[in-house]
Amino acid sequence: MTRRIDDAIGMGRTELAQTEPASAATSWHTAVERAVQQMRENLSDPQYLTDHARAGLFSPFHFHRVFRNVTAATPGRFLAALRIAEAQRLLIRSPLRVTDIAARVGYSSLSTFTTQFARLVGLSPRQFRAMAIEFGDRPLAALAARAPAAPSGHDEVPVLVDGADDGILFVGLFHHGIPQGAPVSCAVRSTPGPVRLRRPRDGEYHVLAVCFDPDVRIAESLDHRHDCRVVAAGSITVPGGRPCHLRLRRPRPTDPPVVLALPLLG
Repeated sequence: MTRRIDDAIGMGRTELAQTEPASAATSWHTAVERAVQQMRENLSDPQYLTDHARAGLFSPFHFHRVFRNVTAATPGRFLAALRIAEAQRLLIRSPLRVTDIAARVGYSSLSTFTTQFARLVGLSPRQFRAMAIEFGDRPLAALAARAPAAPSGHDEVPVLVDGADDGILFVGLFHHGIPQGAPVSCAVRSTPGPVRLRRPRDGEYHVLAVCFDPDVRIAESLDHRHDCRVVAAGSITVPGGRPCHLRLRRPRPTDPPVVLALPLLG
């Protein structure tokens, strides 16, 4: 039976050997970039793992491993993020009904689309559109100015982020490596120094940091016309002895789009 990419989300992760030659790593990245481009160009159509694997001259099993090693996401989760990112753009920039947008990005069921959108973004499609209309023209810097006071002492989780001194920085804690839905804890910052997040329950968390240029408006940060300037990810244990230390980098073609509405959830 041919496996749709959407059905491959639950396949387990297997790390590739770290001793593979550089030429193999280059071919992996090339194959994954080609697969991502094919996904982008065919969002409204059913997509199958075997098709992308064949294009990269891999078996489906090996392609799944390579894709996840390169992107930190399964093909299914990556495709879902691409579809939701395009839906966000259409919700902001077009008058299309939610039902029509769902079909345009590959969902035959409005209910499935709405559930998936809310799970990844943290808001329903209609909530997202309404809030983007209400707040979209405001600069991101306005959110930073209105951010609540940082916690202190035992109530904080400090995160150090290099390279964000002149930008608007959003930082969030998540249960999974791919940030989806409302963060467990989040903060926005526009001045140098550590980001202080409210301490969640004890446990292991993944950290995402996204930095935008200070003149970007909220709608531009949400509809993926203006890519985030830099992004970083890491992990943290609560309670922990040391702050989480991240270094921002430029987005790559193989990065899953950041679809959660951090500017609206912060």
